[in-house]
Amino acid sequence: MAYVRLFEDLGFLVDAVPDGTTALEYLIQSKPDIVIADDTTPGFSAIELLKKIAAEQLNCQTIIITPEPVVDYAVSLMKNGAMDYLIKPVDLRQIELSIKRALLSRKTEEPKETVSPKKQVEIITQNSGMATLLKLASRVADSSASVLIQGESGTGKELFAKYLHEKSRRHSKPFIAINCAALPENLLESELFGHEKGAFTGAISRKLGKFELANHGTLFLDEITEMQFHLQAKLLRVIQEKMVDRVGGTEPVEVDVRVIATTNRNAKEAVENKSFREDLYYRLNTIPLVIPPLRERIGDLPLLCGYFIKKYCQIDGKNVKGMTSQTSSLLSGHTFSGNVRELENIIHRAVLLADSENIKPEDLLLEGVDLGASLPETGLEDPSALASGSLREMEQQMIFKTLDHTEGNRTHAAKILGISVRTLRNKLNEYKENL
Repeated sequence: MAYVRLFEDLGFLVDAVPDGTTALEYLIQSKPDIVIADDTTPGFSAIELLKKIAAEQLNCQTIIITPEPVVDYAVSLMKNGAMDYLIKPVDLRQIELSIKRALLSRKTEEPKETVSPKKQVEIITQNSGMATLLKLASRVADSSASVLIQGESGTGKELFAKYLHEKSRRHSKPFIAINCAALPENLLESELFGHEKGAFTGAISRKLGKFELANHGTLFLDEITEMQFHLQAKLLRVIQEKMVDRVGGTEPVEVDVRVIATTNRNAKEAVENKSFREDLYYRLNTIPLVIPPLRERIGDLPLLCGYFIKKYCQIDGKNVKGMTSQTSSLLSGHTFSGNVRELENIIHRAVLLADSENIKPEDLLLEGVDLGASLPETGLEDPSALASGSLREMEQQMIFKTLDHTEGNRTHAAKILGISVRTLRNKLNEYKENL
């Protein structure tokens, strides 16, 4: 085949076969990644080849080279499974671009065979406002429209993004997430759009960006309002044109990606403050979702607590059944500035510290809460016994109990207790001095 040298020059391992009969036998035996077939080969029918590939369920991408641009024939090729078709004469650049598309298509399809089924997204609520949001999300999930999800930190914005992806026709394709505030400006551009080898110091090879990795799937842009202003213009162009320019690249790359963005700021105010582009705001805000904070749906507390208790009992091998009425009252009056994420951490910690089937107020270790006020109800007959020394002893007991659970891992223990490692170290030194 005349194109073999061209393919080898591109760095591919190539096998050539002389006719259609040999080609069909070779496909079944060798199972190549990409098939490039010349439709003028004697004894060969491209349509028959495509049907044979489908019948044998061969996982390969097929590119057909055909002598003339007949529309009906081209449509028939695509309907029978051709990934692409090229009209003679074909130059090297055409073949290279077609092969790259074929390789990228294979990359996004392979996980279907190797990745275990995803766990279904669960959004726990009995709140009417949240129920309305879920209905809206279900109605728009299958569209390609961009979505802007706003809400305080910890309200579950990423959970809603995954819910939209799971309910869409893209559910079997990649869900790629990136935090726009977590990377420096120069790295964020490369992470989003990719780069070519030698594009900058340290770019030792080509790297696909998040847009290309999310092709045919969903790209989740967390904390979008933290993105640098000049990158917002590049992002807008990609969303509108569906084309990505890699850093250092010379040719745009076509992508098909559904964009879901989130922010814990008021995006409209960011536009008014000139820190966020108005045109990008309206492009992303095609479908607006605003997640209410936990304090506005406090009726969800019993459901959420029950869910998290069950979850962490299974993870940590505990046998906690629920919580006392005092504990429920204490949680109901808590502000939850960290929303559902804060509640989850509190329940996780309480499950680990609980020494009975029901979580008690002292198991919560809520910052700024006077445990002494609830202790008379726990069985202590003499409130005067609540001297400062008793509270210090309780604190010491909780710290030692947590360290025992984490097998002495201070970093893990500090996280569970909701304090810094430095504070934990100071407490332990204090206990040693008092021995």
